Amino acid sequence: MSETEMPGTSGSETAHNGLALSDAERVGHYIEMWKQATQVNQHFNDIEWRIRGLALTVATFSIGAAGVAAREGATAFGVSVGSLLLVVGLLLWYAFYFVDLAWYHQLLRASVSQTEKIEQEIIKVLPLGGHATAITAGSAYRPNGLVRFLSRRESMRSSDKLMWFYRVGALALILVAIGLQISSMQTEPTPDPVPAVTVKIDR
Repeated sequence: MSETEMPGTSGSETAHNGLALSDAERVGHYIEMWKQATQVNQHFNDIEWRIRGLALTVATFSIGAAGVAAREGATAFGVSVGSLLLVVGLLLWYAFYFVDLAWYHQLLRASVSQTEKIEQEIIKVLPLGGHATAITAGSAYRPNGLVRFLSRRESMRSSDKLMWFYRVGALALILVAIGLQISSMQTEPTPDPVPAVTVKIDR
């Protein structure tokens, strides 16, 4: 019995237990793990983009409904109904932001981090096996102009871009809500027409 084998185990069982795997066998297992990790990355990324698409749909619907309400001049307690609809849209926008950033984006980052760890083992044998690592390194964005001034960042990563997306959407909803409210306050109600009085003089 060899020193690497336990009593009652064969050589193949020992290999499966990870005590005598060759480099090729280890890389093969890592590649299978990498494939599964990559599919998980794609799954979380797809969910995030669906969330953002739904958020844009809700924001567009809120603006459209607010426009119709503003055209009708509807108010409630002195506040434009259009502005109130946009406030509701803003709350829903924040809900999408929370689910996106605090929920699935954290899962995506954890999954990508694990994928990079797997790739560190693969590139020991296959130097060009760092696909996820290369994407992470290349995803950095150096903002210019207004984006750089407002974000106050020299470089933006995926989380920074995500927050910028939702902040711009929230700002748009807030500005439209304020505009509709100011417009409703400046619009004077049209007075009811005075009925004409006909005077008949008998001769």
